[in-house]
Amino acid sequence: MAKPNISVKAVRNSKAVDPDKLPKYIRRQYDALETDLERATFFGFGNTSRPNYDTPSYNLSKNETVVSRGNAWIVFGVDRPHNLASGFGGRLNAHCASIDLVAGRMGSRANSQYEDGEPIIVNPNFKLDAARIYISQKSNVDKYFGLKPGTVGNTSGLEPRSTVAIKADTLRFIARENIKLITHTDRQNSQGGACNDAINGLYGIDLMANNDDRDMQPLVKGANLAECLKETLTAVHDLRDIFLTFLDYNRQFQIQMVAHTHYSAFYGSPTSMDFNNLPDGFKRIINLVTNVETQCYLQMQRMTGIQQKYIEAPGGAETVKNDKSSYILSKYNNTN
Repeated sequence: MAKPNISVKAVRNSKAVDPDKLPKYIRRQYDALETDLERATFFGFGNTSRPNYDTPSYNLSKNETVVSRGNAWIVFGVDRPHNLASGFGGRLNAHCASIDLVAGRMGSRANSQYEDGEPIIVNPNFKLDAARIYISQKSNVDKYFGLKPGTVGNTSGLEPRSTVAIKADTLRFIARENIKLITHTDRQNSQGGACNDAINGLYGIDLMANNDDRDMQPLVKGANLAECLKETLTAVHDLRDIFLTFLDYNRQFQIQMVAHTHYSAFYGSPTSMDFNNLPDGFKRIINLVTNVETQCYLQMQRMTGIQQKYIEAPGGAETVKNDKSSYILSKYNNTN
């Protein structure tokens, strides 16, 4: 009888239920089943419970208490990022209590036994475990998770800190009202040290995509940026007015040059105008008006449009295109 197709479509072709991951002795039991219903029931479909063939055993420390169900764990103990000798707990430090909440130890690599039937026993793995909330009274959290220091600093062996770290494939922070990310609320940290580096920017917030801190730059303050752009546009308008004044003076000069005459040696009588220069002179005046002066006014309208579209919301009305606001300032998000 053909084996049942119990796999479902999953992201990146990862099988939802994979018999190939069964230990050999369990796989033999599975292969011995004769009907599709028996095979489906084996994996927990229906009212039966599923076998924990994908759940490794945990290397329990004498300082830890574990609550678990399948491959979901809550470990109460001391700071421990990996083996029994790791972290501040492994160094027998005081004041290093921890709570480690894990769903899916070893992620997709998880299994309960090796091929020879020996049970797989694992330590915490901050890289491979699928999802974790790690709470520690004393830790080197950036080192544990392999995080770049960014601009707000990195914990080190000389400067432990309490931490709450969250890691998973995706994170969603959902609030029915609002979310605040706030730093530097107290004068002392949990280790009794003074929080006195705010002036150096070490208590700020880094937004660091791809764990890459090579091009970290400060965030801008939107209202200040808008004022800067307004003043810049005002300065450009002033420069335009200065240039238009110059054009006006130049136009008067061009008219005088076109109509100018000289005095002849014959009793000081004025000569006639330079009729060869007359057409070219009027052409220059026309070009000056059409190609320069008019364009200055059009450019003024364009800059005014940019200011109203992106920097200002006249009467509270933002410019909207394709259901998207062009206004550069957010209604909802603020920073200092």
